[in-house]
Amino acid sequence: MKKVDLHIHSKYSSDGELAPDIIINELKKLGFFALSITDHDSMDAYPYASDKGKELGVEVIKGVELTTGYKGRETHILAYFIEETRAATIIKRIQNTRIELTLRRLEKLKKLGMPISIDEVMERSQGKPPTGPIIAEIAISKFSLKSYKENPDPIRSFYTDYFLPGRPAYVERVYMSSSDVIRELREIKSVPVLAHPGAFIPFTEEEIKELVESGLMGIEVRNTYHSEKQVDFYRGLALKFSLVPTCGSDFHGRRKPKIRLGDVFCDYEIVEELKRVKDEL
Repeated sequence: MKKVDLHIHSKYSSDGELAPDIIINELKKLGFFALSITDHDSMDAYPYASDKGKELGVEVIKGVELTTGYKGRETHILAYFIEETRAATIIKRIQNTRIELTLRRLEKLKKLGMPISIDEVMERSQGKPPTGPIIAEIAISKFSLKSYKENPDPIRSFYTDYFLPGRPAYVERVYMSSSDVIRELREIKSVPVLAHPGAFIPFTEEEIKELVESGLMGIEVRNTYHSEKQVDFYRGLALKFSLVPTCGSDFHGRRKPKIRLGDVFCDYEIVEELKRVKDEL
C-alpha cells in the first residue's frame, strides 16, 4: 500500500506545532507516499511543504482547512489542489469572522470567572487566526482547572464543555456558508471535501445530501475521531453520493496528544480519485 494522510496541521496553523519539513521527514520514514498540510484558514506552510516534498520524494497536495458554517454550527471544509493566491480572498474573509468569534467567546469566559485578553490569545496564536483550542489552552494553564490538567485530552474536553451549543461559553457565530464556500472552491478548480463529519455533532445522510447538492466532492471517511461504525456509515454515503472517501489524521502535535503521525492513512488510490474529480471541474 502507498500510504497517504490528507489532513495534517503544521506550526503555520494557530493550533499546530511542527514545521512542515519535520512532518514530511517523519512520514517519509514511516513509508508515506503522499500527504497534505491543511492548516486552519492559512496556507503559510506553502511553498515550504511543497519544496520539502520534492526534496524527499513525497508528493504534497496543496490544501487548507476552511472554517465555514452549516445550519449554525462550525463546519470544516478541506480544499485540495488550491493555489495560495486563489485561496487568499476566501481566507481573509474567514479570518475576520474568527477574530469576532474570539472576542465574543472571551466576553463569556470573563463572566464565568476566566478573564483572558485578546492580546494573550493573539500572542499565543503568533499572528495566525485564533481558534477555540488556543483559548482552551490558555484557560487551562492560567486558571485552577485541575480536572483538565489531569485529562489525557484536555483541549478537546474544554472545547466540548464550553464552546459547543448549549455550553456556557457558546457563541452563535456568523460564518461564511459551507455551501457558498463549496461553490466558490469549485469555481477556482479546487476539490471541496467535508472534514471529520462524525466529530462533535455528526452529520446525517440528509445533511450530506444537501452539501452534495451544493457541489461537495469528497468526504473524510477515516480519521481519528470516527468509530468503525461511523467509518462504515460515511463510506456508504460516499458510495451513494459518488464522493471521494478521503482519510486524514488531523494531526496537530501536543495540543491533540492522542493523534500521532502515521496512525491514520489510506491508499494512494484516493489521491488518484481526487485528481480525477479535479480534472472534471
